[in-house]
Amino acid sequence: MIISCVASIGAAPTDVVTKADLKAIIERLAKLEKENKAQAERIAELEAKNRSLAAVSEKVVVEKEGKAPEMEKGTSKNETGRVYTAQSGRKYFLADKFANIFEPLSESGLRIVPHGYLAFEGVYNTHAVDADALTDFVKRRGKGGTTLSMQDSLLGVNYSTPESLNGWTFSGKAEFDLAGGDQNDYAFHWRHLYVDAQHESGWSILFGQTWHLWKMVSPSEIDGAWLENTGHPYRRSPQLRVTRKWDWENSSLEARVGIVKGGPGMGSDRDADGIQDNSASTWALIQGALLYDRVAPWEEERRWLVGIGGMYGRDRSHRLLDDGSYGGKDDEYDSKMIMIASSVPLFSQFTLTGQIFAGDNLGGILAGCAQRVAYKHPGKGREVSTIGGFMDLNYQLNDAWSFAVGYGFDNPTDSEARYASGILDNDRAYIDVFYSITSNFKLGLEYARLTTIYGDKEDDNEDNVSDDRVQFSAWYNF
Repeated sequence: MIISCVASIGAAPTDVVTKADLKAIIERLAKLEKENKAQAERIAELEAKNRSLAAVSEKVVVEKEGKAPEMEKGTSKNETGRVYTAQSGRKYFLADKFANIFEPLSESGLRIVPHGYLAFEGVYNTHAVDADALTDFVKRRGKGGTTLSMQDSLLGVNYSTPESLNGWTFSGKAEFDLAGGDQNDYAFHWRHLYVDAQHESGWSILFGQTWHLWKMVSPSEIDGAWLENTGHPYRRSPQLRVTRKWDWENSSLEARVGIVKGGPGMGSDRDADGIQDNSASTWALIQGALLYDRVAPWEEERRWLVGIGGMYGRDRSHRLLDDGSYGGKDDEYDSKMIMIASSVPLFSQFTLTGQIFAGDNLGGILAGCAQRVAYKHPGKGREVSTIGGFMDLNYQLNDAWSFAVGYGFDNPTDSEARYASGILDNDRAYIDVFYSITSNFKLGLEYARLTTIYGDKEDDNEDNVSDDRVQFSAWYNF
């Protein structure tokens, strides 16, 4: 067909194409066709070789990548086919059978996963505060300043038994940060150290140090103080807790009960006698919480949560003497709190989170503006009561950008707080911007307005002091 077309063109009186040109074109087309055929054969050959190499590589063990030697001679499996033991005795857990992902186990059969992040924080305050990088209060007097810190960095490991024993599995966490000293002292500070035994029926038993069980929600605010003494009580203490969880198709209900004894969540050592105030009492701190969550009808891929929690305990300390020291008879003081918390997804990208609480003698759990017992006169003191809470609205624009705005407050009873540390109210409003450069590298910028109100014992005068606070943070997760 090409030849006939070329012949007809060659017959035209205006044609400038010669027979030699036609011959060259035809030869070129034939050569290209031959080269294409050779390329196709080469591609087929490479694909076959690639398939062969892939088949061989599946049998190769690369221990540093965590691949179990399933095909290696002498490899054995347990009854469930999830734990592989190589000839060397090294054990592997089949974490994902579809992706053929194996994770190495420790000698005792534990699955250990390191985690943590490096946190860099730069902070500027217009007024003096109690701590530049981990700020609770604005001081009555003083100038602001700038500080850089890495204290909020943390390192830890999660550990678990991947196989159940009579329906039980075990997991836990060991984690510490660098906030154990002042802002220039990067001392280790234990955060979590616990073991959690979970049964397939929904029961679990936890022992060790972790969050108090009534902690249900948290704000998006990036200051390392995390709204402590400003509407967000929290603490990590040694405890024993029992949990029962019921899971249904679209919802779940979780009941928690536990005790804390001698931990920082019970008032510390108020009279400085060398004995924790809760340890001096025969009482432990009794805790409880009930949480319900379900799929949001208006946003099926997200869940909403509501919970109620609280605690009751007692601590013991000596009376205040006329000279301002403690001694003589000792007294017991109640420490109690009730809290309601919720987190609700609004539309597809907004989440509204908040809580409100009330109680007495809550300084040990970072509430009540750090005040526990007030002494109007020498002798027995009186528990400082307080009410507080926070509200946080988070907007997830996309995978990279998110924003948050929120407010928290802690408002002790004035007539009691005047005879404690004198802080009558503490609040903070904030706005945050977050940007994820990669999945494990994130930046944050926050502006916050902090206000602390002080009162005196002698009169009704109040000092209302404020600070404008700007913080830049960078986190590298690993």
